[in-house]
Amino acid sequence: MQKSTGTSKPHRFFLDGTHSLCSGKNSGIERVVRSLVRESRNSVLPLQINTVLIHGNGCYSLDSSQITRLAKCAAFQRDAVACLPRMYRWVATLICWLLPFSIVRKCLLPNAGHLGLFKMVHSLFEKWIRQSVARRSAMVEFAPGDILLLADAYWGKMQVWPVVKQARRNGAMTATIVYDMIPITHEEYVGEGMRRAFPEYLHSLATTSDLIIAISDTVRDQIKQYLPCICEPGSYCDDIRSFPLGAELVVADCVPRRELRELFNISISAPYLMVANFEPRKNHKYLIDAFELLWKTNSDLKLCLVGRVGWLCKDFLEKLANHPRRNHQLFIFHDVSDAELQYCYKSTRGVIFPSIVEGFGLPIVESLWHGQKTFVSDTPIHREVGKQDCVYFDLEDPATLAKIIKEWECQLRLGKPNLSMRHPTTWAESFQHLMLCCINAYADLSLEKRTSKNWIIDSAGLLSLFCPLVAFPG
Repeated sequence: MQKSTGTSKPHRFFLDGTHSLCSGKNSGIERVVRSLVRESRNSVLPLQINTVLIHGNGCYSLDSSQITRLAKCAAFQRDAVACLPRMYRWVATLICWLLPFSIVRKCLLPNAGHLGLFKMVHSLFEKWIRQSVARRSAMVEFAPGDILLLADAYWGKMQVWPVVKQARRNGAMTATIVYDMIPITHEEYVGEGMRRAFPEYLHSLATTSDLIIAISDTVRDQIKQYLPCICEPGSYCDDIRSFPLGAELVVADCVPRRELRELFNISISAPYLMVANFEPRKNHKYLIDAFELLWKTNSDLKLCLVGRVGWLCKDFLEKLANHPRRNHQLFIFHDVSDAELQYCYKSTRGVIFPSIVEGFGLPIVESLWHGQKTFVSDTPIHREVGKQDCVYFDLEDPATLAKIIKEWECQLRLGKPNLSMRHPTTWAESFQHLMLCCINAYADLSLEKRTSKNWIIDSAGLLSLFCPLVAFPG
């Protein structure tokens, strides 16, 4: 489904960060959106680039002060207890000591990333922050020459689509990033609500977008295969492209907590690292089973699991809490900051990612960025992302991974580790690829199908595109 953009060149680019800028979560989508917003503010493109918030029936352009205000809401969700007065923490701790029940602590002193009794408080606070930011920001009046990029996840937030439709009616080109097709391809790993909402979300974005951008070729091909099954011929976007994600963690200087410094301080006994939210498809159980085999012959090996508490993992986490090697060879952290995560990546013995299905797999490229040995489950998407730079293992038998780790330990003892030298994509390069997708799609939608090499830009022309002295041709 294509429409004319009504003008020969784009003038303004709007990047939506409505949900991730308010979110305290640090999973893949939030990290992607925040990284793209950061790079958009550093862009040298001869194009006006704005971060926007969709609220109610409008879209609002955000300056740095309003983005900072949204970050306050994110901070509360990230660690509600840390944002509360010291007196409250003291009283709540005393109550939890007097009433030593897990439900009391869960409500009064929730773990980082959880809200406990403050869920309603956070909901009201977020609503107030959004309304306040919208009042203080200028509403965007979309027009021909505009590009609106929806970079967030919207399957539970269908209220954005009326605003997007109005932007298209006003002449803007609309583009949407799709992160994965897991609710379609592996529905057993998502909840009933997601299974119901996701097809509607795909239908909305397919019939409202002029461009769909996947975060991998694998996801792009899945979208192309699925959309004809849910949309009438000619009613949906058939311009579906992909771009690579960045790898580096851009963080402020920060001293990690003492437990992490001690755990990752001595390289000879540093732990292996897994970075993933705790949920079934991430496959933590497979990794634990593999290390149970390793611990039978090498009890000194350590494993550190980093990730937020997700869904359908309560029983598994209880088993880990009572594991005999907990805090000896098995370590778990649910609230690691980006700065602390970078510290872990730099000092680990190796990164292991046994996930069953992903849309990309950020820990793979983050590990490679830090020059670490990377062990990854053998799936099509992981092969696409990791290329020849990872060690792949099948998911049929944990003994396969245990054998690979033993071989790596032998290489380390001999002092002959074989490490990848590839330099993964940076977030600046990722943003350039994303802009390239949008600008070329805009060209395809324009009134005249220009074929000039100065307009239809390929990777060879990327440097000239991003030179601030080069203006768009008329």
